[in-house]
Amino acid sequence: MTGSLRVKHKTYYMLFSWKDESGQWRQKSESTGIPERGGKRKAQELLNARLEELQMQSTTSLTIKDVPFLDFLKDWLNDRMVSELRPNTFTQYRKVVENNICQYKPFVGVKLKKLTPALVQSYINDRVNGGLSPNSIRKYYCIIHKCLDYAVKLDMIPYNPADRVELPKKQKFQGAKALPPDQLLDLLNIFHDDPIEPVVRLAVTYGMRRSEICGLLWDAVDFDAGTLYVHHTAVKNQGEILFADRTKTATSRRHLPLTASMRDYLLELKAEQDQNRRLFGRAYINSDCVCVKPDGTPIDPDFVTHHFRRVVQAHGLSCRFHDLRHSAVNTLRKGGCDVKDIQAWLGHSDVSTTLNVYGHLMDGDMSRMGAVMDKMLFEDGAASCK
Repeated sequence: MTGSLRVKHKTYYMLFSWKDESGQWRQKSESTGIPERGGKRKAQELLNARLEELQMQSTTSLTIKDVPFLDFLKDWLNDRMVSELRPNTFTQYRKVVENNICQYKPFVGVKLKKLTPALVQSYINDRVNGGLSPNSIRKYYCIIHKCLDYAVKLDMIPYNPADRVELPKKQKFQGAKALPPDQLLDLLNIFHDDPIEPVVRLAVTYGMRRSEICGLLWDAVDFDAGTLYVHHTAVKNQGEILFADRTKTATSRRHLPLTASMRDYLLELKAEQDQNRRLFGRAYINSDCVCVKPDGTPIDPDFVTHHFRRVVQAHGLSCRFHDLRHSAVNTLRKGGCDVKDIQAWLGHSDVSTTLNVYGHLMDGDMSRMGAVMDKMLFEDGAASCK
């Protein structure tokens, strides 16, 4: 079952869609009684609560039928998780379920109530013996565990059998390539006047994720206050670019200082886009994205990855786009910045993530960090966070 909000007569309504026993799609609508103006958040909360209630009711029939585990897994994914996950994350979940978990033959035909810790453990062991990385196995296990937790919540099973299995040890991150400031400057020169130059500049300066850069809007750049607000993302999902008013985690929403060099660059970029808007006229795409093609079309996140790789390889370099995030950490660390400050700069929810992923680079405040980045990149590395 899925649910969405609709506005009718200036009031929010909840629209529910589900498949009946014959496989036909059905719909029903319910009024929230909440006015459209200023009521979206409250209406969304009511929708989520009502959707969970209806899903629990619909699952009662599955309990009576003693549903197979794999059927319950697919129903949980398509009915519940579709509204909770970001589109690209949901696509990844679905691929794992369809192409991996559902392909494990011992799971086929096993009733949910008959699923044992030993069977889940056999799945884990089979993936280990098949050469799947420990981190991937943990991700697959997480999907199974979440699904079974939901079954426990619905009183369909007395406990979660996935709680009682042993997982392979988590792989410690080995460290990606981190370019020193002089090589980053060379990279910026290589991408001068390139279609993804603004993307590369933002990645080098702020270590922003690809999705954050492609989703960055001009209204998030405050030239007067000297800040850049990271709170939008753009991802590619099934051939379509999806923009979202949310980030990977809550702490990924962050204010970053506009460095002097970035402020100058973005002002020039904005002026260039204004000129292109006049040149293309009505054909110009007004997306408000910072990183766009000459006609205003937002830059495709996948294009960034592939084009970046082609350009650096053409210049005899070995560097992934995501390595620029590591390089930004390296630059800040060499400037003497504290790990907690770097955590906030990157938008990590936990300092342990910063240490685990970027600890190999670790041997103020945000405004000082901006000055450090500019100094390290453009002024002989003389700055310090101290």
